[in-house]
Formats: sequence, structure tokens, C-alpha cells
Amino acid sequence: MLKKILMSAVITTLLAGCQTPGPSSQTNKVTVKNYASSAAVAKNAYDFSDDDITVPAYFDTQSLDQCTFDRQKESDSCPLKKPIVRIYFDNNDVSGKGKGLEHLKQVSNLKLVQMLENQLAGLSRFRIITRDDQVVGQEQATYLAEQGASAYANRASNQRILTPDFIVKIDTTKTVDTFYAQSSGVMDYTLEMTAAVINPFTKEKMSHPNIGKIRVKSSDVVKNKDELNVVIVNGRYYSGFNFSDPQVVQAMMSDMASRGFDIFLTRMLSEMPATAQVLGIKGDQLSLDRGQNAGVLVGETMVIFQYEAGFVEPIGVATVMPSKQSASGKIVKWKKSKLANSIKKQAENGIFRPGNGIKIFAVSVGTPASFLETRT
Repeated sequence: MLKKILMSAVITTLLAGCQTPGPSSQTNKVTVKNYASSAAVAKNAYDFSDDDITVPAYFDTQSLDQCTFDRQKESDSCPLKKPIVRIYFDNNDVSGKGKGLEHLKQVSNLKLVQMLENQLAGLSRFRIITRDDQVVGQEQATYLAEQGASAYANRASNQRILTPDFIVKIDTTKTVDTFYAQSSGVMDYTLEMTAAVINPFTKEKMSHPNIGKIRVKSSDVVKNKDELNVVIVNGRYYSGFNFSDPQVVQAMMSDMASRGFDIFLTRMLSEMPATAQVLGIKGDQLSLDRGQNAGVLVGETMVIFQYEAGFVEPIGVATVMPSKQSASGKIVKWKKSKLANSIKKQAENGIFRPGNGIKIFAVSVGTPASFLETRT
């Protein structure tokens, strides 16, 4: 797809361009043209400088021993408890000038909700309550017809409908402008999404996670601007981008929303990082006690640090590959410190295992660049 090719090219180019020395940084900016929002992806562990090896914001190591990974009975004190989320799209504002405005109003926000639900659910860091009531209702009716009322009642009594820990409300503003002279023109669509996180029981608008505003332009999701050219004769569409076809406009807005959701995900993953405990280090290899079950992603860049009596001391940066309930990784750069040198020497002569009340953790620094390439 054109969007996938564009995203892959942008990420590859910009990651290569961020090799020059500079201030401490754990992410690379993936800049989208035309003043659109940018996605911050995790810097490759091999590109870290010594100054970059610091513990990122928003990590939480308290009460990790309280985690059971029981989806139905997870302790509220577990920092890795997956928040239950419901998504709403509201305030479907439409504005602009020129042709295509009336057709933009027909774009369905419910389809956008379902797209974002699918992308968030695949991360394994959240539990998503779907708003696809039509499909859920159809399946329940089918189950009732095939299995009978008794089986249906038993199944329903054993599985309660989830209640959200917080809801994500997204206001959208869709804009279309047509720039043309005589009969030729160019369609310019913009999608703005402003997200608010709300506690549905206290009615509090929460400060974390802070998603903010995301802006995507139609030129971000097409190979070149020629695809947005249009010929208008006697005030009506004649050829080129068919702004009068609701399906064509819906497809364009869906591509734009998908791009916006990529940015949405990178912000969520930066503010809600994955954390795991290091069980042992052998040479440069390390083992972690959590994997996909705690939301660790393939190719994750993670900072390794020691935690003792409330104090944090970085040890190194690693690239990690998860299995279902654990993960393995490689420390690709050690911190220049006495602690890191001591642990490195012990790991060279066998397996270093943290002990005496000292714990070593790994925390993610953001979305792996490969994640955007493979999931688009």
C-alpha cells in the first residue's frame, strides 16, 4: 500500500539522519510534511550514546511482585495491570471551502472508532471494550440459537461485561479545501483529532496519558500530490480524485485516520512503557520475567537499571525479543559507570543474578521503529 511505502521510507531516511552527536535522546522524530503531527519512535539501541542511557519518564516499579497476570482478577496495585479502555469519537466537525464539503460530512466516525480499537487491542498493553455492538449482538443471537437458552445463560453468568478504567474521547475536525484555477484543481483534506482521557466514574479529565492533538493531511498518505488532482467542468466532478464518491472520500479519510492512529499509539506507548524484571545476565545476554503478556513488543529498546531503596542507577541499553510470558535480550551498550562495569565483569564469568534485595529492571523507551513499518 502507498501508505506503507511512504511510512517505511520516511522512517528509514530519518533514522539514518539521526546518527549525529547531540543532546541525550531516546527517540527519533519522524517528521511528516505540511505541518502535520509527527510520530516519536524509539531510537535503536545501537544508536544510543552514553548520555542517552537514562531511565525514561513514566516508569513504575512499585508492587511488581503483586502482579498475577490473571486477566479477570489482576490486583489494582500491580503497575502492569492492563487498563480497560473504551473509545468514543465525538464532535464530528466539518469545515472548508470549495468542492467536496457535503461529501465529507458523510464520513462515518464509527468506522474510525473500530479502526483504533483494532490497533490498540493488538498491543497487549490495554484491554479494549468494543463499540461494535452490531457484531456482538449478531454473535450472541447466533450462540443463543445454536446452543440454547441454558448454555447462553451459563456463559453470560461466567463472563461479565468489562467496565472501563478510563475512556478516551476523541473530537474530530475534518477539513477539505479545493484549490483550482479554471477547470483544474487540487483537493486538500485535513483530519485533526484531539484526545481527552476521562475517568467515567469520577468524571475527572485525567492528565495521563496525555495524547493531545494529532493533525494529518491528505498529502501524507498518497504517493504524490498528482493523485489529489481533479478536473471540474461546469461546477461538477469530471475526472481525477472523485470527491463526490462517498466511498473514495471514506477510503482517503480512513488512510489519514490510520496514519493519525500510528501517532496516537506512539504517544500512548511512550507514556505507558512496558516494564520487566531482569532475572539474569550472562555476557551481553539477559533474560526477563515478562514478555508479550506485559506488552513487550518485538525489537523493543529497553533501558536496564538497578533499583534499590528508591534509587535508580542505569546499567545499559538492550534490544529485546519477547515470547508469550518472558523475553530475552542483548545489552548492546553498557553505561560508563562503576556499577555497570562491576555487573559486566561478573556476567562475563558466569550468570549474574541480582540478589540481597537489589532488583534490576528493564523499561521500554517508546515504540520500536519496525512496529510502524510492519503494522501499517
